[in-house]
Amino acid sequence: MVTSKRIDIKGYDGEPLITRFYRQSNQTNSVALVFPGLAYNSTMPLLHYSIQAILATGNNVLAVDYDYSNNPKFLKQSVRARSDWLIGDVEAALEFVTKEEKQDVVCLVGKSLGTLALGHLLQTREKLRDAKTIWLTPLIKNPDLMEQMLSYMKDAIMVIGTNDSQYDSNIIDRFNANTQLGGIVIHGANHSLEIEGDVTKSLRVLMQIVTIIQQFLS
Repeated sequence: MVTSKRIDIKGYDGEPLITRFYRQSNQTNSVALVFPGLAYNSTMPLLHYSIQAILATGNNVLAVDYDYSNNPKFLKQSVRARSDWLIGDVEAALEFVTKEEKQDVVCLVGKSLGTLALGHLLQTREKLRDAKTIWLTPLIKNPDLMEQMLSYMKDAIMVIGTNDSQYDSNIIDRFNANTQLGGIVIHGANHSLEIEGDVTKSLRVLMQIVTIIQQFLS
């Protein structure tokens, strides 16, 4: 049995940060941290079912929903200030789950903007480099993130679609040549990992990803 509870913690500059903690009934202290996209939160299909897949493997989950797309104060910031805000929230979430909840981070999951969170944590927290990582539609055209991924990814899977604006076959080839990454390219999938105009194929893609995540963590 799994219970869930919304917990609002203090994020960047004291701003409220919405999280939801999913706890297994057996009181395990292994947790996955899930960071969403700019406008793609943890209740949306890809992350919702990814979280369910992680829970099915017996781990707790802390899902972070910074909700930047609905925050005018965030949107008017410069690119550098937005980055600082994201890092502040990521650090707050990590401190909460490890120090207050006494959890051991065994998995990091990022979707789009959330993959920048993963890159930051792997670069600055050596202990987290042993965690499994799941990169959903990563921003691989960001040169800093690409170098972080090449430098620190170990036990990892990445999923991206060929119709995602971030997709670049040359970058994917570089990852495959230089890392142990289990890269998964979904033909025709967009940045939401959906096949536009085809509900059935989109659901099949979702099922494929969920199955891969469960196998990866089992």
